[in-house]
Amino acid sequence: MSWHTPIPRPQSRVRCLLSATRHEFAVLLLAAVACLAGCPSTPADYGVAVTRDLVYGTGNVAAPEGAEGYVPSDLLMDLYTPDPRPDALLPAVVLMHGGGFTDGSKDDERIVAMARYLAQRGFAVFAITYRLDAAAPPAPSWWASFGLTSSMHAAIVDAKTAVRHVRARAADYGIDPNRIGFVGESAGAVAGVAVAVTDAADFASDGEGFPQPDTNYPEESARVQAYVHLWGGIDHVIDEVGSDDPPTMIVHGTDDDRFFTWFHASERFHSLLELYQIPHEFYQAEGFGHGAWEYTYRGKNLHSLVHEFLRDYL
Repeated sequence: MSWHTPIPRPQSRVRCLLSATRHEFAVLLLAAVACLAGCPSTPADYGVAVTRDLVYGTGNVAAPEGAEGYVPSDLLMDLYTPDPRPDALLPAVVLMHGGGFTDGSKDDERIVAMARYLAQRGFAVFAITYRLDAAAPPAPSWWASFGLTSSMHAAIVDAKTAVRHVRARAADYGIDPNRIGFVGESAGAVAGVAVAVTDAADFASDGEGFPQPDTNYPEESARVQAYVHLWGGIDHVIDEVGSDDPPTMIVHGTDDDRFFTWFHASERFHSLLELYQIPHEFYQAEGFGHGAWEYTYRGKNLHSLVHEFLRDYL
């Protein structure tokens, strides 16, 4: 069994049944019944073109062995776009993998599958890498006082850098800078939720002595217009949730008891989104642990659910 807290879709997307003709009403009613029985995944409209290892910014990492301090390192992403490309500007999605800030990659099979699925349906998808534990990035002194790893702070900085880059280079990528979403899974959601709920100026740099480089487009906003939170933590920014946060979709396994990404964190997130009346969907994946990639709701798989949410809000 699965639970789902529905939200009303944007009014521009909703057909008013009261104004429909008798024939239209019958067609819509049959479609609604079919969906209750299990709607299939949205069919693909395009092929996919992939551009690999684009540089989206710079982050500081520990100097090579035998040297002291930190050195700049390129941050890379892969771009997935519809092929052939539509004439209109595309909505964009920044996609961030998990791995506990120790491993994982933009080349992970499930990340690639999600990127391709969304690109086939008209999105420009930017699957990013970010600094992991092995890079030993710096972090502000206050961050360490909470017992949190420097790589978590760096991941949030990198996630916001990616959004700023996409917005600054929107014309080059053929995307709409006012329609940028973010999808994060596990550690990627720990970083992604900070993108969604913290002030745009927060997590802009690596801390004291590390000014934000011009190549990271400090003048651009890191705000997103939709956010998808896949089995991530929220406790580190729980006090930042507020009324101006973007529409949000949460998917989390009810049996996830991993430290920091436990299911109850998403319950708290849901409660706050309700309190502040933020449009949101909360899919409680009954019986799933950490990583509900195989979750389905009324016949729709995770890819389809994510796509429909992003389609409606971007």
